[in-house]
Amino acid sequence: MWLPRLAPSPVLDVGRITSFEEYRSSGILGAGTNVPLHPRDFSVARASLAIPAGRIVLQRSFARRLEGEMETPGAALVIPISPTMQADINARALDHATLALFRDRVPCRVIEPHANTYVLLGLHSTMQTRGWMDFDSGFDLIRTTGVRIERLQHILLYMIRYAADCTDAKEFAALARSMQETLLAALDGILVQAEATRPRPRSFDHHRKLVARLDELIREFPAVPLYSDELARSVGASVRTLQTATRAVHGMSLHQYLRLRRLWSTRCQLTTGLPGLTVQAVARANGFWHMGEFSRLYKATFGEVPTQTTARAARPNTGNSLPEDAFAVPSVPSTPFVSAWPMLQQQRS
Repeated sequence: MWLPRLAPSPVLDVGRITSFEEYRSSGILGAGTNVPLHPRDFSVARASLAIPAGRIVLQRSFARRLEGEMETPGAALVIPISPTMQADINARALDHATLALFRDRVPCRVIEPHANTYVLLGLHSTMQTRGWMDFDSGFDLIRTTGVRIERLQHILLYMIRYAADCTDAKEFAALARSMQETLLAALDGILVQAEATRPRPRSFDHHRKLVARLDELIREFPAVPLYSDELARSVGASVRTLQTATRAVHGMSLHQYLRLRRLWSTRCQLTTGLPGLTVQAVARANGFWHMGEFSRLYKATFGEVPTQTTARAARPNTGNSLPEDAFAVPSVPSTPFVSAWPMLQQQRS
């Protein structure tokens, strides 16, 4: 089992439980009555990470029956990690390509026929202003595609591994909002309902004005990272409305639009050629925390890796200036992902 080998850190709690008598719920969805199906083969491993919007719990569970009232003050998600994920919630199947979304309280009968690895994501907010499934109380299952679920898994596991390697809580806190925004973007890609962001007739002028206010805000505070929820509050709209506006005006999601603006800002700063300027420092200042993904996005957008930009900018001005299309932004690149499950398998070696 790989999870207990994750090292605890100033920001990550890691633990393993080998006795059912010692088992306690993670608290993300309240607590019910657990009955282990194989008491002699009991083992639970868990890693817990606090983020500004809530808490992430990566857990290796045990074969069990669970009955009780699932309860969350905001929203809670069960996100499968292992490809063999199998569970029933109120006689509805949860597998490797399905997410479970909970709000408020709901009586549940859960059966896990074998140990599963999944993430329990507890959020302080009900997340009903983002265009997610619109119900006040209960739960629902959302089936998604392999590409989207693997991207979500990759982000969650990368955050956990980053937290395990972190030795400075202040450093993690400085990046936590950027990590969270990446996570919310992946969740929005799965949970936002198409009808929730479909423009209404004769609404283009309103959406155009919203995007204009958004652009003005970004220009006014160029050094401030772009977070969807804060920008929505600043322009007096919900995240869902901003998502509708950017799709109507620019033909792309809010997260894609903000990512392009952040890439643009990063490139502008890298081309200054200032002494001591590093790609990592500039990328992080613009909200990019996953450097491998940032480099791939940068190259897909501008046709060169960030170090090529800084190398050119550092040369003496002898005619080797940036090409005319250096700042041209092509069509929105698809976000690359790396399959999440091999990351877990590597931990076993």
